[in-house]
Parts: sequence; structure tokens; C-alpha cells
Amino acid sequence: MWTILIAICLVAVVCGPIWAIARYLRVQLPKFLLPMVAGITLFSFNIYMSYSWFDRTAASYGDDIVVLKEYRSSSIFAPWTTLVPRVSHFLAINAKQQAKQVGESGIIQGAVVMIQEYVDPLNMTVLVDCQKERIAMMPTEQVSAEQNLLEIAQWTGQKEFPYLTDYYCTK
Repeated sequence: MWTILIAICLVAVVCGPIWAIARYLRVQLPKFLLPMVAGITLFSFNIYMSYSWFDRTAASYGDDIVVLKEYRSSSIFAPWTTLVPRVSHFLAINAKQQAKQVGESGIIQGAVVMIQEYVDPLNMTVLVDCQKERIAMMPTEQVSAEQNLLEIAQWTGQKEFPYLTDYYCTK
């Protein structure tokens, strides 16, 4: 909602002075000029918003998250992204929740947040086995307090998420 309102105000700020100066000078503008300027303004604003999404989102969390991995993508519908791919989603550590050891197993339990544009953030519980170099991730909402995380964990190799083992195993 606010994005649409800002876009409309931006078009008024850019096109208004052009129209006012032409009116004051009594100059007849070409009929295509104002719609073209409005279109270029909206197009530029849309590109700016899509490229600045990651910075604005990460800044809104402040010190609550530590960004580990940015995933960049390009689209055929946005050909300029083939030259400079934009961040479409990212993986971050939830710094509010301290990592803890699960029993005597040497496995570390932490919290990860997966954030994607236009999608609600997904909180994940992550288990990292530093000795065997393996990782298990599961949605936090599907994990109940009485479940044993080690029994329901589906392990994968470190090569899938090497930055998670780097973060948790070097502490």
C-alpha cells in the first residue's frame, strides 16, 4: 500500500514541475512527454525497490540476525538482472537465540531464519554435528518440546550448508 502511494507521489514530484514550467512558459509539450516521464519514473522506482529490498529488510532486523548467505537470481522478465543479479532471498542466524549443545552428543542446536521477498520469514531449527560434518534443518513450528530432535533429524552433508558449520563449529 505504501509503495503504491510513494510511487504516485514520486510521479507527481517528477511530472508536476515539468507541467508547471511548460504552463508558466506557455510552451506546448508533446502529448507523449508526461506519460513517458511518468513511465520511466515508475520503472526506475520499481527497479530501485527490487534491488534495495535486501538492504532494507536486513536493516529492519538490526542486530537480531546475522546474514550468512545471500541468494542472487535473475529473471527473463527483468533482463537487467542478467547483468547484475539481485538478492531474492537470504539465510540468517537468529542471534536472539543462543546456540546450545544437545545432551552429551556434541551436537549444536541453533536457530536460522530464511527470508524471501513477498513471503513470511521461515524460522528453522538447525542441528550441527561438528565431528561428523553434517547438518539437519527442520521448521521450528513443526518441532514440539517433547520430541527428541536427534530422532526426527534428517541429516545432510556439510557441503549443502558449509557456512552453517563455519558459524557454529568455530565458536
